[in-house]
Amino acid sequence: MSNAKSTQLVRSTVATSWRWMWPDLLMRIIPMSLVPLLYIAFFHLPLSFLGLTLTHVPLHLLVGLLVGIGMAIFAIFYRMYVVGPWFRWPTASDQCFQSFFYLCINAPVEELFFRGFLLTIVTQWTGWLGWGWLVSTAVYTLYHRLGKWNWRSVGGVGLAGIVFSLVYLLLPGPHSLLAVTLVHGFTTSGFLSWGDEALYRTWKRRLARAEAVQK
Repeated sequence: MSNAKSTQLVRSTVATSWRWMWPDLLMRIIPMSLVPLLYIAFFHLPLSFLGLTLTHVPLHLLVGLLVGIGMAIFAIFYRMYVVGPWFRWPTASDQCFQSFFYLCINAPVEELFFRGFLLTIVTQWTGWLGWGWLVSTAVYTLYHRLGKWNWRSVGGVGLAGIVFSLVYLLLPGPHSLLAVTLVHGFTTSGFLSWGDEALYRTWKRRLARAEAVQK
C-alpha cells in the first residue's frame, strides 16, 4: 500500500476489489440477508417488522442525504487522520464498482440485519428499546473485528453505529430503513473508498511540494 512517505503508487482495480468481494458476498452478505427474511417467514411477520417500509419518503430522503454527506466527510477525515495514511488509489472504474457495492449492497444488508432485525428482536425479547439499541450497536461495532480491523477503525465504526441507530429510531412514523441505509452507504463509501481518493490527493500534493523543495 502507498503511504504519505512513499513515492510508489499502488492502484486498486475492479479485479482487485472483486477478489475480496465475491467471498464476502458468499460468507457475509447472503447469510445476513437470509436470516432476517427467514425469521419473519417462520413467524409469519410482515416486512414492516424489519423496517422494510416506505413512510415519510421525502423526509427520509432528505435526512439520509444530508446526514449521509456529513458522515461521509467525517469518515474521510477519520480515515486520513485517525486510522492512518496508507491507501490504494482506485481506478475510476473501481471507484464506481466499490461505491455501488457499499451503497447498494453492503449498506442495505447490514441495516436490514443490525437495525431492522437485531435491534427489533432484542427490543421485542427484552421489552425495552434501550437493550435493542445497545446490543445492536455493540454487535455491529465489534463484528468488524472479525474482519481484522484495528481498534482505531472499530472506534470509528462505533461512532457511526450510534448515528445510524439515532437516524433509524428518531425519524417519525413506523421505523424505516430508507434514511439510515443512505447514511450508512455514504459513511462506508467515505471511509473505505472515497477516503483513498482523498489520501491520494494529499499524497500527491506532498510529493509535489517535496520535489519543489529539492529543486
